[in-house]
Amino acid sequence: MSSVTSPRAMSRSAAARSTALASGLAARGRDARDVGLRLVGPVRVRARRAPFVVVVLTVLAAGLVGLILLSTAMQAQSFRIAELQKEATLLEARRQQLAAEVDRAQSPSGLAERALAEGMVPNANPVFLRLSDGKVIGEPVPAEPDTNVRRAG
Repeated sequence: MSSVTSPRAMSRSAAARSTALASGLAARGRDARDVGLRLVGPVRVRARRAPFVVVVLTVLAAGLVGLILLSTAMQAQSFRIAELQKEATLLEARRQQLAAEVDRAQSPSGLAERALAEGMVPNANPVFLRLSDGKVIGEPVPAEPDTNVRRAG
């Protein structure tokens, strides 16, 4: 027994099937026409690949250009940050230098030097004032120039 059928037998059975299918569709079509419907062929919806590929490549190119621009901007900002940090370091050193100068000028020895440079004379006999009653304690004696302090230098 051979399971192989001849081409003629296949074509006959296929023809019979197509005739039955056509008559069934025709019968359905008549019923559908009575209702007001008509038979339409299947809609073949197949998106073309070219527009999709163009859109994907455009998005990819835009992303790469954006990444390059972002990288360039970040690099420029990093250079600016380095410059500003260098400037901040220099300004901090200058601030510390000026603070040291102010501390030297406000020290008792700095004040004494400036007072002597202005012609003031320190008093060897200090007098005190009691604030509670305003009484002067001690004997006030005027200071004489060049009597008790000698300038260095």
